[in-house]
Amino acid sequence: MAATVRISYASGAGPALATAETGIKFNREETLAGTTAPIPRPVATGTAFSWGKVFCLEVTATDTTSISNRKLHMDATLATGLNLWYRDDGDTYTRVTGNADADSGSNGATPTGYSAMPTTATVFDSGSDAASATGRSGDYFTLALGISNSYAGGANSNLALANLVVTYDEA
Repeated sequence: MAATVRISYASGAGPALATAETGIKFNREETLAGTTAPIPRPVATGTAFSWGKVFCLEVTATDTTSISNRKLHMDATLATGLNLWYRDDGDTYTRVTGNADADSGSNGATPTGYSAMPTTATVFDSGSDAASATGRSGDYFTLALGISNSYAGGANSNLALANLVVTYDEA
């Protein structure tokens, strides 16, 4: 048997965990799918960043196994002018209180402390945790989206991004 594990969005001071498996919206607010603070497309050369979105794996039904080698990637490349980044936040939750970084004057700029989201599975947490209790398993990680002036989509576009794929070993 295996534990039941989901990807969860972490927010608030606690944090509060909510399933992220139905989708997320990158924006400039601390919400899973809010629509009141869209990311603007720069009118001149530059990159506008989203609010950092914090995630983790969450055990929702236990087993006597252990979870290790957490990996992430996106399953396709993004349109020109869109970039997705991640950072491993370790075991300690830190509430995000703003955009991933100050907007940049360069197209495709990377927010401080983030790495480009890979398109092949990349380990972000190699540690092992027992799946014998419900709750977070392994490190938190934060995602951020950037929109550059080179993005051809129009304002208020509700665009679908590549799928985020998070995998792990369980034994």
